[in-house]
Amino acid sequence: MNKSSVIILIIAAVVFAGLGFVVGQVMAAGSNPGSADDPVVSESYVDKLVGDRASALQTQIDDIMAILDGGSNPPDNGDEPDDPDNSTTDSQTVTVTGDSVNIRATASTSASIVTTVSSGTVLNYLGQSSQSDGVWYNVKTSGGATGWIRSDFCSSPR
Repeated sequence: MNKSSVIILIIAAVVFAGLGFVVGQVMAAGSNPGSADDPVVSESYVDKLVGDRASALQTQIDDIMAILDGGSNPPDNGDEPDDPDNSTTDSQTVTVTGDSVNIRATASTSASIVTTVSSGTVLNYLGQSSQSDGVWYNVKTSGGATGWIRSDFCSSPR
């Protein structure tokens, strides 16, 4: 290789390095992921946010219902069409059977954890929901936290 070939290679390397730097700066000047121009949000973030807000709203609904009902629901007179066995769910409870069970913000294993309870803990039963991964119970702890627990980690409502 002669001297002129080496000089041409050095000049070409400098030109390409400069070009690469300029192209990189132009690309970086575009929208950044997560910026207002290009918002990027993961599914777990959305699940946590929705779960947290749903849990807070459920707590507010429970508080408002308690105020409206004067602290308890009126006695069931048996003519409610949605209550065929003439029972009320206000006094129903479930007992945790797992060692360390998560109560979640929504009925999903990917939802944020509201609290964790141990075996033998008694929870107020508020309702249930059937999901693709099983039946979930909506529960309230003695401390007032509400959330969802998988039915296979606790007793049936009583």
